[in-house]
Amino acid sequence: MKETNPLVKAFLEDHKHLTQGFSSLLRALREGDIAKASQIANDIDRLAGPHIEFEEEFFYPIVEQVRGREYVSQLYKEHGAGLHAVIFLRDAKSDLEAGETEALLAEAQTALDHAVSCGTLLSHVTALGDEQQADLLQKLLGLRNQGRRWTELAEKE
Repeated sequence: MKETNPLVKAFLEDHKHLTQGFSSLLRALREGDIAKASQIANDIDRLAGPHIEFEEEFFYPIVEQVRGREYVSQLYKEHGAGLHAVIFLRDAKSDLEAGETEALLAEAQTALDHAVSCGTLLSHVTALGDEQQADLLQKLLGLRNQGRRWTELAEKE
């Protein structure tokens, strides 16, 4: 059996955390448990930051060369929906107003769908040479070590 590509393994590990996080966030929102949703949003903020930074800085430029700017622009919009939900819920202390729950559910669902489908883009990375893949892996691991939150990335833009 062929050993799993380390870059693919790291990428999919991140996506596993993101899909689990957004699934849990959706469940908490549907249950009306805003305190739990706030805690989950904080966890997503912490866990997603390095991966989002990797995608936007290193991965999406590769994807754009193959799929085009319009396609990648949609990926950024999906990140934006998830980030908005995280920012809104991270500091939420009380019940949501009418309409807010539905909007947050839609944004969290968009982020979950993105995390699930984004893994299909890995073929764009695995088509690269071993040296390029090793370089991308080091960049991803380096960003993990820096540990910037997703919301910190939005603040520097």
